[in-house]
Amino acid sequence: MRKLTLALLAIIFVYAGCDLIDGTNVVNPDLTLDNAVNSANSAESWLTGVERRTALVMNSFLTTAELSTDNYINRNTFFNQNVDGGVIRSIDTDIENTNFQFARLRNQASYGINTVIPDNDSDAAGTSVEAELYFYLGYAHLLAAENMTSLPAEGNGVPQGPAAHFDLAIGAFNQANSITADPSYNLALARAHYGAGNKDQAVQFANAAINSGSADFVRYINFDGVNGPGSTYENAVYSRQSFNDLQPLPRLDFLDPKFGDLGGTNISPIPMLKMEEAHLIIAEAHLSDNNLNLAKATMNDVIGLVDSRPTRAIDETQEGRIGNPGFSQRPNSAGFVVRADPSAPFRDGLILDRTATTDVPTISGTSVTTDRVDALSSGTDALRTLYLLRQEIFFGEGRRMFDLGVRWPVSNVEALNNPNVTGADTEPVIPGYIPTPYSTMDEFSADFDALEVTIAVDMNQVIADQRGNRFN
Repeated sequence: MRKLTLALLAIIFVYAGCDLIDGTNVVNPDLTLDNAVNSANSAESWLTGVERRTALVMNSFLTTAELSTDNYINRNTFFNQNVDGGVIRSIDTDIENTNFQFARLRNQASYGINTVIPDNDSDAAGTSVEAELYFYLGYAHLLAAENMTSLPAEGNGVPQGPAAHFDLAIGAFNQANSITADPSYNLALARAHYGAGNKDQAVQFANAAINSGSADFVRYINFDGVNGPGSTYENAVYSRQSFNDLQPLPRLDFLDPKFGDLGGTNISPIPMLKMEEAHLIIAEAHLSDNNLNLAKATMNDVIGLVDSRPTRAIDETQEGRIGNPGFSQRPNSAGFVVRADPSAPFRDGLILDRTATTDVPTISGTSVTTDRVDALSSGTDALRTLYLLRQEIFFGEGRRMFDLGVRWPVSNVEALNNPNVTGADTEPVIPGYIPTPYSTMDEFSADFDALEVTIAVDMNQVIADQRGNRFN
């Protein structure tokens, strides 16, 4: 009971404009902050609430983040109707909620480190509990670094840009790693250094993760089908299937719905970190060094890992994809072939037959084969293929926006309450290489007689040609 009480307190540990609200002015004396943090094992209980916060973070962020990219299109839902067209507004509720949830995760983890442990549970100092709190503190900064134009790093603070948040994430992950060994911490450090463009350190920690002995390691964000929170994303891509309204780009169809129904009260967890990341980082570093052969070997390593991942039979026979009023029919047969842009070759196996139960990946999936990798003959083609691997492997995990270079703004609510926020902070970042109009990323044409689908633009080719290698 004490653990549940403190977990609940951690969940409601919120602040307006990134400032704390006094959580002690409540009716139930058992739910006061002082009583809870003075209970036995208070740091462990606080950590439970921090872990639950990550599910709330994903619920605020993930669906809109996927819609902000070429992964999914919003055809006709109550989810954000603007971001598919590149209208990313600081006044939108989901942008506002994401601002707050990133900050709440950061603040809860920090409170556990700086208040709960030293003042109330000193036995947790130097243990895995403290390490985990540092991990979640780093994860909050990592999400801000990867996805936001800027965000304060403290209540009413000056908004910090991505570079500062990457540094703060790295500092927190290093603290976790110094307390106890865990593949999560090496993977997190590799990801943060990758985002910051620190090639040597990214490769160092990627190799450390690979050498940890957990070759197929995955760390999940978990949901609770009984006590909540449930998964907003699962609801968006699976539970609403009969509405036929939130659909993947056709060449990613074979990955959808990655997080479908597990039956009963079980909810699909979402990977937070997984070992594929380490191989992908090393492959991109090899390409940065102009070592095509080593890059291809590493890409084949990650394909082998992906091929070993499980799949799940998903019944989407209600979906049909027959088209809503005002929207054309979606390709709905395994007989369709797809090309990534008008100049690319057609490929089969990318669209599933939704008239019967189908198998979809549950952790990672890819259409890239070792034969395709072995045939690569240039660094640009290899980089395009690497980013296709990243898109497919991290599909549905909120990672594509960072690869595209798109960032969300500081929310209007934060701007109204924090005098340090400038006009530039409240504007999204949309790189010049993103097509105009923005919605072109989601466009395709389909020939239902020839069973052919042509994607309007291959964004992985755009990344390779115009954005280039992350480490260059």
